[in-house]
Amino acid sequence: MTPTSAGPHLGAFLTLLVLLALSSNVVLGDSGDEPSQTSQTGSSESAVNRLIEQLGSETYATRVRARESLARLGLQAFDELHLAQYHPDNEIAMTARHLVSSLLVSWSKPSDSDEVRDILHEYGAQSVDERRSRIVRLSELPERAGLQALVRLTRFETSLDLSRVAALAIMQQDASDVVDRRKQNAQQIREGLGHSERAAATWLMAYAGDLQQGTYDAERWSEIVGKQRRQLDTASNQQTTRDSVLELVRVCVRHAWLSDKFDDALALATANLDLIPPTTRDLTEACRWAIENGLHPIVIELQKRHLQMFDAQPMLLYSAAEAIKAEGDPGRAQLLADQAMEIRPFPNDAAELEAISPNELEEIAQTHREIAQELQKRGLYEWAEREYRGIIDHLEMDASPSVSARDLLATMLADLERHQDVVDLLTPLIDRIESDDQLKNRLNALRFSYDEMRSNILWHSGLLKVQQGDVEAAKPLLVKAFRLRPANIDILISMFRLDQNDPNWSETVDLLLNQNIQRSKQEIASIEVMMKQQARFQPRGYELAQALNQYAWLVSNTKGDYEQALRFSLKSVELLPNDSALLDTCARCYFAVGDYKNAVLTQRKAVRLTPHSPPMLRQLREFEAKLEAESL
Repeated sequence: MTPTSAGPHLGAFLTLLVLLALSSNVVLGDSGDEPSQTSQTGSSESAVNRLIEQLGSETYATRVRARESLARLGLQAFDELHLAQYHPDNEIAMTARHLVSSLLVSWSKPSDSDEVRDILHEYGAQSVDERRSRIVRLSELPERAGLQALVRLTRFETSLDLSRVAALAIMQQDASDVVDRRKQNAQQIREGLGHSERAAATWLMAYAGDLQQGTYDAERWSEIVGKQRRQLDTASNQQTTRDSVLELVRVCVRHAWLSDKFDDALALATANLDLIPPTTRDLTEACRWAIENGLHPIVIELQKRHLQMFDAQPMLLYSAAEAIKAEGDPGRAQLLADQAMEIRPFPNDAAELEAISPNELEEIAQTHREIAQELQKRGLYEWAEREYRGIIDHLEMDASPSVSARDLLATMLADLERHQDVVDLLTPLIDRIESDDQLKNRLNALRFSYDEMRSNILWHSGLLKVQQGDVEAAKPLLVKAFRLRPANIDILISMFRLDQNDPNWSETVDLLLNQNIQRSKQEIASIEVMMKQQARFQPRGYELAQALNQYAWLVSNTKGDYEQALRFSLKSVELLPNDSALLDTCARCYFAVGDYKNAVLTQRKAVRLTPHSPPMLRQLREFEAKLEAESL
């Protein structure tokens, strides 16, 4: 049949009618609103499914019209397109995958707060790592302000991994103590998920049920995990992977643990230990996770199942020792720690030392240094100190690994306020450097600052005098320490706190404070000018954040414009949102302006990121005590 001139126009008109019919139920398309929950939802889904089937039509024009129609529908067709990625018809599956990956939508909606809309601005155009970072930012908003956005990402994020990240972010938030608020959150989750059949959406639906009931439904979660495991074992669902099932198990375990159902958490974790790949990295991660969640029996069971691997890896043995110690057997724990220390031993005598090369000896030292640093991060300070001292005791004092170990150990002891030990550790090295110019030059080339070490000795000698009650003896030591290292504003803060009843001392300290505050302001202004002038080059956000933090930390711990310090600190956190040191400063700024609630909340965020930092924990205790006293 020869087409008439009206044919193409009629086809376009009919296509438009189909689109209008389909679009009549769309509220979340490019505008970013949620799908309508009308009685017409079923018919809309049927129409979407018909368009999906047309993607495999033998007629090219039909396939093109169907593809364009589905693209225009945006997120309204997302769920069906997502499932169609696994359609038995390869043509349909390939086109569906393309459409899912190329949907251009606004991820925010008009009812979102300005902060949420800012986080979601151009979300879909970002890299996977940036999108992950934004999910974290949404999860950190107070009062679950990012909940609906996170539900939206759980349902529509094109990356299944990030979909799970969004769901887990919701489930890991603290549930409200208010029953009505929990029920409201449950309703928001259900409405936002719609009819999504994604695994992460299924998790959230179960979680919504827990919020509604106010308790962890062990039976329901067991069914969900069981279904996922069956899919994994039979390879019946291409979306199900070992990692995704293990991730689900861990979030369920944590959810149960937070609901005070320790036995359920332990039983679920134990039943799924076979999901953990028997590699050093995976076992180390599993042990770390179990210890963080108080599931020490899990680590002990893993050691039994993988005894040879544990016996060969120091950090696995230290993990087992930590778990056993927590379970009340310090003697056995120490034996395992001793065993870990001896896995790559230092030579014990001259003959053994002569039998190994300098490079091999340095490699052994490097191994023990890395272990010591990991133990330190986990708060296992006694074992970390032994690892550091093993390096110091077995290598020459002027060897680079020995100097590094001394420096790292001194920093750890300073955090623990063991001032005498810091002095005793650094003094022999300083004495050696002062008698050996060649060593001094070599260490300077390796960025070990002689003046900084001397300053630290004087600083901690002064703090030791303060501990002993001899304030007058401390003053000249602190002055000398600061002159040697004026960049270390913590020395100046120590001076400010020393004796505010001595007018001469206060005058000296105030002069130094004003000079450093003005210098800090000038540095901030200089960086901001450079950022404006060099906008098309690499941004200097990190430098600006550090400069802002320097000002905020100094002022909030001494005196000055506390409100300005808080503004600067908040800006630094905005630039580097997951930096625990910047959050620690921000909490101090809140404390300085008298906002004790936000001081505690912000300090807890810092501690969550760096859970075993002695200074951060001390500051948290200080803030919590003040908040409690104010509430009485």
